[in-house]
Amino acid sequence: SLGPLGSGFSVIMVGSRQMIRSIPKELNTDQTTVLEAIQVLGYVTCSMLEDNLGWEQPRAETVIQDLLADSLVWVDEQAPEKEYWSPTAMVADDL
Repeated sequence: SLGPLGSGFSVIMVGSRQMIRSIPKELNTDQTTVLEAIQVLGYVTCSMLEDNLGWEQPRAETVIQDLLADSLVWVDEQAPEKEYWSPTAMVADDL
């Protein structure tokens, strides 16, 4: 139970995983779509979102920036194109 942590915490389902939401904000459809893609692929890039979802560049960049602002994704700037990872995707499933 998250009760002792206060009303700002809740458990939400994103794809097949449970995540703890510690910010009083609803995820919009685009944000949920990106987090689900990260669960499947491990990470996303803006061009992946554009190619696979048919999004325009500003839409892909906006949703990524929103997720970065809320610390729901981390950026890897060492790849040829920036890659965006979810901290939950970095946890081994068999722990």
